[in-house]
Amino acid sequence: MSEDTTQNEAEESAIPADVQVNDDGSITLGVAGEASEAVAEKVERRVGVIIKPDAKYNSPVVAKFINCLMLDGKKSTAERVMYRAFEEIANKLKIDPLSVFETALDNAKPLVEVRSKRVGGANYQVPIEVKGNRQQTLAIRWILEAVRGRRGRPAHEKLAQELMDCYNKQGATIQKRENTHRMAEANKAFSHFA
Repeated sequence: MSEDTTQNEAEESAIPADVQVNDDGSITLGVAGEASEAVAEKVERRVGVIIKPDAKYNSPVVAKFINCLMLDGKKSTAERVMYRAFEEIANKLKIDPLSVFETALDNAKPLVEVRSKRVGGANYQVPIEVKGNRQQTLAIRWILEAVRGRRGRPAHEKLAQELMDCYNKQGATIQKRENTHRMAEANKAFSHFA
């Protein structure tokens, strides 16, 4: 019995001070004062499930992008490609690559998309507004499709070029976004089915 008590005390002492264990067993992270405002501000970026920020830029969005870039569980390779792409962007544009990345991602996010809806035996392409998480997911997916579609150059160069194209509002990803918006505009008559 005393072993169980000492084990529970050891487990409780291993929990950091800013972590609160609720009655139902869930965990709440708490940060007091000015730090909580900074954390709340950083959480504003949509990353889905809580993702640890990447090591170099301390950005959860970059960490999510690296995770999506990763193939066959080779995270170190994906990180190397991402960071080399950032170095190339910094060398070519002479500005902060993180701001280029975030602007490129914002430029690639779609505002509306079409979804197929069956009404009375007919299928209609109904335009709907895209929510924040899905906007980010689609932007990342489209950028990576465009990168993987390019041939003949190293991955970090292709990624850097695609991010710079998105930053300048051109390239395959922006074209895909414009096509999605155009399709939604063409089917605006069916928006009452949403």
